[in-house]
Amino acid sequence: MTVTKEKKIEKGLFSNKKKLFGLILVAPSVLILLVTTIYPTAYMFFVSFHRWSIIPTIPRRFLGLGQYITMFKSNDFYKTLMITFIFILVVVLFELLIGLGLSLLIAKSKVRWLRVVFFMPAVIASVVVGLIWKLMLSYDLGIINYLIKSIGLAGVNWLGAPVNALISVMLVDVWQWTPFAMLIILAGLESLPAEPIEAAQVDGASRFQVFKYILFPLLTPILTIVIMFRALDAFKTYDIIYMITRGGPANATDVLSYNIWRKAFFENNMGYAAALSVVMIILATLMTRVFIRIMAQTKKSI
Repeated sequence: MTVTKEKKIEKGLFSNKKKLFGLILVAPSVLILLVTTIYPTAYMFFVSFHRWSIIPTIPRRFLGLGQYITMFKSNDFYKTLMITFIFILVVVLFELLIGLGLSLLIAKSKVRWLRVVFFMPAVIASVVVGLIWKLMLSYDLGIINYLIKSIGLAGVNWLGAPVNALISVMLVDVWQWTPFAMLIILAGLESLPAEPIEAAQVDGASRFQVFKYILFPLLTPILTIVIMFRALDAFKTYDIIYMITRGGPANATDVLSYNIWRKAFFENNMGYAAALSVVMIILATLMTRVFIRIMAQTKKSI
C-alpha cells in the first residue's frame, strides 16, 4: 500500500512539473498575444465611448453610447456598409468561379511553371498593385484606354465615374487574389481520391456529370474555406482603395475599412472611428461563425 501511495505521489509531482513546464513554454506567446491583441482591442472599446481627438491638447469627453447612436442614425454608415458588402459579394464570387476554372485547367496541365505564373499577382504588395493599376486605369495616360482608343473606341473614365470606379477596384482585387483561391482549390483537387472519378468515367459519365456529382460535392469544404478567407480579407480591404480612388468619387468606393481611416486621421474623430472598428469586429465575428456553421453542415452531409 505504501509503495503504491509513493508511486501515486511521484506520478502527481511529475504531472504537476510537466504542466508547469508547459505553462512556461506557452507564457511568452500568451504575453505577446496580450500585448498585441487583447490590450489594443480593450483600448479601442474604451476610446469608442469618448469624443477623442488625435491631438492630445484637445479635451476628451465621455459620451457613453453617443458615438454608436450617431453611427446608427447616419445614412453614410449604411451606405458604407452597402458598398462594403457589394464589394465582398462580387469579388468573392468572381474569385471563386475563376479560381475554380483555372484550377481545373492547371490540374490537367503537365506544365508545372504555369502555377508560378498564375500565382504571381498574389505575392505583389497591395500598395504596389494599387499604384500600378491606378496608372493603367488613368483616363489620359493609362495603357488600357490607349488600347481601347487604338481600336477606334472611346476611352472609359475608369476612376472618375462612381460606378466605373467601384467596378475598377473590384477588378483589381479579383486580379490580385484569384490566384490565392486557385491555389487552395488546386491543392484540394490534388488531394481528392481518384477511385470515385475513375469509376464514374468507366460507367460512362461525362465530364460535366463527374464535376457535378463527384468533384463539386467533395470540393465543397475547400470552397467554403476559400469563401471564408477571401470574404474576411475583402472585408478589411484598404490598400487598393487608398492607392486607387481614396474612397471616391462621391464616396462610391468608401468601404468600411477606408471609412475608419478617414474618420480617424482625416476628420480627426478617433472615437467615432473606434466605434466603427468595434462594429467591424462584430460583423467579422458573425461572418466567421456563419462560415464555421456552414463548414460543419457540409462535413455532415458528405
